[in-house]
Amino acid sequence: MKKERVKAEDYQNRDRPSNRLAQYGDIFKHRFVELLKLSLLQAVFNMPFIVSLIIFYVAVRNSSDLNQLMTVFLIQGASFVVSVPCVFTGLTGVFYCLKKIAYADGEYASSSFFIGLREEWKNGLLVGLLVGFSAFIALFGFFAFYFYVSQFDKIISGFGIAIVIIQLIIVLIVAYLSIDQIVCYSNQLRYILKNSFIFMLVRFPINLLFLILYPGILIALFSIMEITMYVGIALLLFFSCLGHLMWLLMGLSTFDKFVNKNQYPDMYRKGLKDIQTSEEV
Repeated sequence: MKKERVKAEDYQNRDRPSNRLAQYGDIFKHRFVELLKLSLLQAVFNMPFIVSLIIFYVAVRNSSDLNQLMTVFLIQGASFVVSVPCVFTGLTGVFYCLKKIAYADGEYASSSFFIGLREEWKNGLLVGLLVGFSAFIALFGFFAFYFYVSQFDKIISGFGIAIVIIQLIIVLIVAYLSIDQIVCYSNQLRYILKNSFIFMLVRFPINLLFLILYPGILIALFSIMEITMYVGIALLLFFSCLGHLMWLLMGLSTFDKFVNKNQYPDMYRKGLKDIQTSEEV
């Protein structure tokens, strides 16, 4: 059985950042190599997703009529149901390591990846299935409303496109907050999803902002043109944990604000400087 390696010493209290926003910069500065290692480990789980996107891009360019294009969108949507759960399975290991880094537990991130993966992969897989089905609905719904419904009623088409995109936004935010909870607390998945939905609503503006930053920027790069798509692939392969760390710390900030302060005081502001006047992100 693989054992975790733990550093003999960790940050002294005086060396720690005072809030989660400052902690992002601190971790980026001092643990960048660990973030790179985790990105490369996650890249293995991202490969089916990346390959499917490349094939989708090529197939769309080579489609000669609307029926052929519909088949391409349908196949790509179905591939999300397989590739996205793979991505979120890997995220359980990534977020487990990032949590330990944020909590200043002093471990070597890459050695803890498979421990977190072994403990929580099933929940990650189920959350990924939820996102995969949501992505299928969003992609094929966009195609149907944009290419077919718009021929009859552009207003209904616009509303339909908005609805399928909004449901994907909601599901993605809930999914990230769920992975945050999975690695922090022991709870049944149905309660995790319910709590994540509540957290999504009460902090929706900041959740939406974080979603625009990641993975929104990557989605934009994939959508603009071929050269930006390959830039997005490079970022996804080598630097994905910069986005994952952002979501992990935002989740910890949310839990500190609504859960930890009263229910789990030993976890409240864990990893931060021990001062009560610091503001949360």
